Amino acid sequence: MIFVARLLPPAPLLLASTLLSIPTYADEQTTEANIGLTNSIESIIVTGRRDNQSIDKLIGAAGRVTSNELDLIGHAHINQATARLPGVWLSRGNGQELLAAVRSPVFTGAGSCGEIQTSEDSLPIRPTGMCNVNQLFEVNSEQASGLEVWRGPGTVFYGSNALHGVINNLSPQIDRNYLSLETASNDYNRIKLGWNQQQWQIAANGVKDAGFKDDSGFDQQKLSLKHQWTGTEISSDTHFSAVNLNQETAGFIRGENAYRDPLLWKTNPNPEAFRDAQAFRLSSHLSGSNSNSSEWQIIPYLRHSSMTFLQHYLPGQAEEKNGQTSGGIQSNFKQSLNNSTSLWLGADLEWASMWVEEFQANVLGTADNVRYQGQHYDFEVDSQQFAAFANLESNLSSKLTSEAGVRVEYINYDYQNNMLAGTTRDDGSACNSSDGSCRYFRPADRSDSNDNFNFHLGVNYQISPALSAYSRVASAYRAPQINELYRLQREQQINDIKPVQLKSVEAGLRFYKNALSAELNFYRINKKQVILKDSNGFLVNDGETSHRGIEWQLGYALNPDWQIATAGAWAKHLYSNSSPLNGVSVNGNDIDTAPRYQGSAQLRYQPSERITAELEWLYLGRYFLDAANNHQYPGHNVLNLSLRQSFERWDLRLRATNLGDKRIADRADFAFGSYRYFVGERRGVLAEAKHYF
Repeated sequence: MIFVARLLPPAPLLLASTLLSIPTYADEQTTEANIGLTNSIESIIVTGRRDNQSIDKLIGAAGRVTSNELDLIGHAHINQATARLPGVWLSRGNGQELLAAVRSPVFTGAGSCGEIQTSEDSLPIRPTGMCNVNQLFEVNSEQASGLEVWRGPGTVFYGSNALHGVINNLSPQIDRNYLSLETASNDYNRIKLGWNQQQWQIAANGVKDAGFKDDSGFDQQKLSLKHQWTGTEISSDTHFSAVNLNQETAGFIRGENAYRDPLLWKTNPNPEAFRDAQAFRLSSHLSGSNSNSSEWQIIPYLRHSSMTFLQHYLPGQAEEKNGQTSGGIQSNFKQSLNNSTSLWLGADLEWASMWVEEFQANVLGTADNVRYQGQHYDFEVDSQQFAAFANLESNLSSKLTSEAGVRVEYINYDYQNNMLAGTTRDDGSACNSSDGSCRYFRPADRSDSNDNFNFHLGVNYQISPALSAYSRVASAYRAPQINELYRLQREQQINDIKPVQLKSVEAGLRFYKNALSAELNFYRINKKQVILKDSNGFLVNDGETSHRGIEWQLGYALNPDWQIATAGAWAKHLYSNSSPLNGVSVNGNDIDTAPRYQGSAQLRYQPSERITAELEWLYLGRYFLDAANNHQYPGHNVLNLSLRQSFERWDLRLRATNLGDKRIADRADFAFGSYRYFVGERRGVLAEAKHYF
């Protein structure tokens, strides 16, 4: 009770939120009229174990946006879909860019993408050492069969990077052939195709967006090709995906409250900025079972991605090129030891070949500036990774279930520097600094490795047919990214960078009965060896942070036609022990870009399976923009409206966003001595016509 009491936000706000709140988890096989609500909880989550798992018995917290909800939202950016999940904020940059937060602040920097695992069908879309903060554009979420977010450290089926959560895109599953055309404000146009023929299916879409800011449009194409086969003892599901993005990027606008200024709202201070990226993935899920109550799964995969973009947000605006080719095998075996106990054993293997280049064409100040004109980095890294895990589930009684698991993981990096080692310019000359060193430090060739261990232990108790409770303790880690190890600044030491470590405790209640569903979660997380930048701009590995919060969800059918669903979170993310940042101690301060409150609510009118109308409210609370907590963004509220009319062979959809035409910032921060904002889009309208054939 002491733990819960310390977590609670102000009572009136929590009570009001709870009375309004909480979306249910509904069986996607129920009718459209019952979407979001069901009399018996049948919803399935696959993210925890790479396999189907009933959410009412889940030892952990996970949310799902169903395919029906994704169709109604028809998101242009994935943050529009995840906004209805508690404790999840995918902060939109420009175009398809984003920064993620799951039970966490919004992470920035070289290793920020490693704090939250990004997967498709439970398979990480990038190798361990080389993720990217914007990598969610590499999955076809626009036509997904569902989107799941596991909140908190992942299970032992996941290794490095699953610290604060797992974002898992469920690949498209086409049930009816269709062609869809969309048009929207700011010359936004999109086409989507879904086709299924026996064992084959294609899901493809292409979009051309002029952007609501000057010189900020993008072109994007996505393809998902699947083949499914079922034999007498073995089945396979093979998936090939390809993505291409060509984006003209809009940079931050600067100045306090600049996002409210009608003269600055549409301006783009960086018309030269761009991002070009491609990604390909091929995987095959092979699975089978036999008569002695055992099941197995083997997933071989190949991946490739490349990206070129301008670092418009840094002095000098260096251009970065990076890429990776990787592959591996995931495997797990499940054996029922008796009627009440099941054991999972698994092993994962992965290799990757990664490369990074950085070149600055501009002269910044004098020719001898420490951010010099020329090549900054050019290196390659080959990695080898191995992991083994075991997970045991036992029904201790008719009401009590326990789960325990352990995972060990080893990763090795072989680094090759293709330039002169040290802190000189690319031609070996010195920079105009006190010791002649330039800003960029390139280590000599070397190998680095680390071993990691994580565990989880939890129980679920069925208090009554409608009410259950769970508790869970877990640990997690992430190996350093190659950009943290080898893309260093002068006089930094690789040996100082070690894996980030996390420990978590959480508990929750779930209630499902008739037209009401509710869930309440509590968590506390402590992290050590957090990688931060100190007051000298160096990466340091001695930071500690704490995170605690409450998440709530509620869904209620007012009558057969009207339904309400809401989700919300209160969280406190603090620096608990860190080196001085900008020469000031920040211990006890809120971590920047970490709102205390966020939430959403949806009011849906659905008089028949053919008509749907939904009014959505999104709320983001105020947050600090710097570690010293001297600057802040006040937060915002936004209303959206979605309408859909279905016919035998047609679906017509209309969506209006930001109905109040509010001036908001999708993300704000304070850096290089000024407020900076990615401006949110004003009122917009999108229309879609989908034809089934």
